[in-house]
Amino acid sequence: MARYSGRIPADPDTDSDDAEQELTIGLFSCTRATGRQLEAGTGDSPLPMAQWPGRYTPANFYFPYEQLIENAGAHDPDLLVFCGDQYYEGNPTRMETRVDPGLDALYKWFLWLWAFRELTRDRPTILLTDDHDVYQPSLWGDGGEKTAVIPKGGYTGSPEFVNTVQRVQCNHNPDPYDPTPVERDIAVYYTAFRFGGVDFAVLEDRKFKSPPPDRDETPAPDERELLGPRQEQFLKKWGHEDTGADTEADVDGGTVPKICLTQTCFACLQTDPDGQPRTSFESNGYPKRGRDRAVELLGEAGALVLAGDLHFASLVRHGIHKHTDGPVQFTGPAGASCYQRWFEPTASLSHGMGLPHTGKFTDGFDNKLHVLAVENPEIPLATYSKHVGNQSRNILDRQLRNEGYGIVRVNQDEEAFTIECWPWDESPSATEAEQFSGWPYRLPFDQVRGITDET
Repeated sequence: MARYSGRIPADPDTDSDDAEQELTIGLFSCTRATGRQLEAGTGDSPLPMAQWPGRYTPANFYFPYEQLIENAGAHDPDLLVFCGDQYYEGNPTRMETRVDPGLDALYKWFLWLWAFRELTRDRPTILLTDDHDVYQPSLWGDGGEKTAVIPKGGYTGSPEFVNTVQRVQCNHNPDPYDPTPVERDIAVYYTAFRFGGVDFAVLEDRKFKSPPPDRDETPAPDERELLGPRQEQFLKKWGHEDTGADTEADVDGGTVPKICLTQTCFACLQTDPDGQPRTSFESNGYPKRGRDRAVELLGEAGALVLAGDLHFASLVRHGIHKHTDGPVQFTGPAGASCYQRWFEPTASLSHGMGLPHTGKFTDGFDNKLHVLAVENPEIPLATYSKHVGNQSRNILDRQLRNEGYGIVRVNQDEEAFTIECWPWDESPSATEAEQFSGWPYRLPFDQVRGITDET
């Protein structure tokens, strides 16, 4: 009989003999098994500078992500975080309408688990589900309502299917903060836990989020939700209490660092081919009032925010009244995903970090933020659009995409986070190993909440 076994080590916080205590977190999201579907026919790249991957070729197969997993494992992370889109509904094969979606999702889940087993078998692992995990290209959960039309709010899948996906992926997570289901008895998993001397919160961006406004609704009504009252109440309590200990904030007499795990960025960090801000309702820049409440709560908590979904890597400080009076959010790169997004504003941003496209920015929903680092695809969006138009955002040549993973180190002695962002095929042990431009970034604990004294 075959056995799948592993040994999860003790909480690093219990090792009081380690004077140089440092918690290392691996951050992953968006892992597509192949570039092209295996049912796809022959073809050619619409981009003259791009290589065509074929189908049954190493260039088309990302599964089982050997280099990504080997290189990420070289950091020996204490905790793994997968922010969503562990698989994609149409990849590596489409689902036939006659097939139970639960069985189809199970085979794609098995591929993911098979690939990442050497990492997950002996490390605590937190998973969040996102839209593709429940077989939707986009998701505005609207409190669990049912929908047959996207982008109307709700789930297209049955409650049984949604709950099965969440149970398979998230049932090992810490127990929900409030297990009361949403509409149609769809379960929730948002929660908090203490690990390695760090307080963590886990959010569900999509589940309570209101759908985009109808075309005659300008501006959107103020009552539209992002996190919803339940999660906002949870965040407020988490931000003002020490959820994992008996005293309010005490790790060797210092402040307990806080990290919030969520699905995507709390701003619309995207531009169009002409360099103008986009208004993508999928982003957590929408709805603005809900976004502002979330950012304010996270800032009051002093939480570093970690996410995925965007496909390109970014590091931003959010703003509410000013560009820098909110928390810092690191959105890690996709592990393997063909669909691309870009942040390439035409105008040079003020207060840049010495790198392209960094500085103070106001997105399409009028959200303020300060871009600290960003890693776009290798080909500019204007060039891509010139050849492909606006019908697609896919790039099948992996050398033109910047994919990888994040590493976050929490050093209690130095009272600082170190945020790293690595290409999937870069060995961190190599003599001249290089991260993406703008990383690593050191963030002291006392600078997490926001900077109100702007210059």
